[in-house]
Formats: sequence, structure tokens, C-alpha cells
Amino acid sequence: MPYRLSTFGGRYAANRGAMEPVLSPCARGRRLLHRNVTSRYMVMENVTELTRDRAPVLKAAIRRLRQLARATPDGDFVGSEQELSDLLGISRPTFRQAVRVLEQDHLLVKRMGPHGGCYAARPDSRTTARSAALYLQVEQATLRDLMQVSNGLQICLLNLACDSTKSAEKERLKEFVESLSGAAAAEDLARFLVLEREFERLVLDVAGNPALRLFLQIARKFVDESAASQALIANPAMRRMRRSAWMRMGEAILSGNKAACLEVARQQSDAFAALLPGDAMEPLAVGMD
Repeated sequence: MPYRLSTFGGRYAANRGAMEPVLSPCARGRRLLHRNVTSRYMVMENVTELTRDRAPVLKAAIRRLRQLARATPDGDFVGSEQELSDLLGISRPTFRQAVRVLEQDHLLVKRMGPHGGCYAARPDSRTTARSAALYLQVEQATLRDLMQVSNGLQICLLNLACDSTKSAEKERLKEFVESLSGAAAAEDLARFLVLEREFERLVLDVAGNPALRLFLQIARKFVDESAASQALIANPAMRRMRRSAWMRMGEAILSGNKAACLEVARQQSDAFAALLPGDAMEPLAVGMD
């Protein structure tokens, strides 16, 4: 009785104790070399050549599909599998390979069902920052490593913010700074963390540099995983100092006073480094939530 060998999609038929390979239709004409059926191994011929021949077609499909996804607003319908594979002039298996690549890039989402098809998506900076921070943990980066880099990024950010002419963004920063006049912002830890993210976002909006936004988010995510950093922020006195620094830094940005702004940043960095315990400079344990 014939049976299927799922590994290669081939079939074998028994013939007086001997086994003769019979290629199934799904093999699509690919030539298979088989050892004796008692062997544990079989070799597929020309796999490398087939893959090499198909690679340019797949790369071209990925490039064109990426253009279509980026030209479509986030969440909007790009097309069905049939429509897009016909448009690109490729087979469905090749199209599905291209879709998987774009799904990994967070540029496309494939949905099933009555309204199924491909929908445009956009990469999320938080997801990117999380992956990069995890990579740094795997590479055993320390807080010292991050501080050396983030201090330079911070100087660049504050210089851009002080030079900015974005009036609407500066007005929102001004409103935020004025709301910090009370001490309540530093008393509650959960509220403090929300306000800290908001202050960073507003300053980044004023600076207007998306590359800085991503790199500082990576540094922030990494630092947030540090037990030493968490312990410092849990101290109300540290939170009050940070709140005061936001106010002075924000006022300096609004007035375009680079020297004052950078001096506040330097004081904050020095204080943070001085208060960290010695073991805080050891690599963080891998395993981010």
C-alpha cells in the first residue's frame, strides 16, 4: 500500500520487498536523490540552485511590497493575496514568503476571514527600543556603558531643543513646566514616572529629531531595567531633585539658554553616577518583561 514521506513530499510503493520512489505532484518536478530506504538520509538535488534562482524574484517582490505598504496609511487595506500576487507577477508561495518578511518588519499584517488580506502597519519605536535594550543585556552592557553614550545624546538633544523654533511644541513644554510648580508631582512614584516620560517626550518634540528619540528610548528602556536605578527613583528626595531639574531645564530650553540647560544636565548626571552602588556597573541579568 502506498504511503507518503512527509519530509520531501514523495511517495513510496512496495514492490516485492523493494522500495521504488514515486514523486508526488507537490514535488513540482524537483528531482530527488534517494539512498536505500533503509538509510536514514535522503538528499535533495539542486536545492541550492533552485533557491539561488528564486532569490532575485523574492527580493524584488519584497522591495515592491514594501513600497506598497509604506504608501498605504497605517491600518488600511493593501490588497488580497490574489490581487497582490497578480500585481507583483509572482506565485503565491513566493508572495507568502515576502509577506512573512514584511510582517517581521512590522510593515504588513495578514488577516484571515471575510475581510482578510494584507493591511499596512508601522514599526513601533517602543518595540524596537525593547529589542535593542535586550540585545545590550545579552552583550552584557553596563550602566556605565549606557551613561557614556546617553550623556552625549542628551547634550545633542538639549542643544537642538534650545535652538528650536517650534512654537507649538514649546508652548506645550511651557504648560507642562508650569504644572510642576507643586510638590505633588514627586510624591507619588507612579505619577512621577508618567510625568518623567511626558517631559522627555515634550523635549524630544521640541528638538524634532526622530533618530535621537529612538536612541534615547533604547537607553531609557535599558536604564529602567536596572535595580539600582529603580531604587534611586523610589527615593522621594531623588524624585524631588529630578522634578526641580525638569523645571530648570525646561525654563532654559524655553529661553534658549544652552549653558544653563547643559549645566543642569551635567549636575543630574554627576549626581546619578555618585549615588549608584558599585555593583550597579555590572551587566544586567537578561530577561526583560
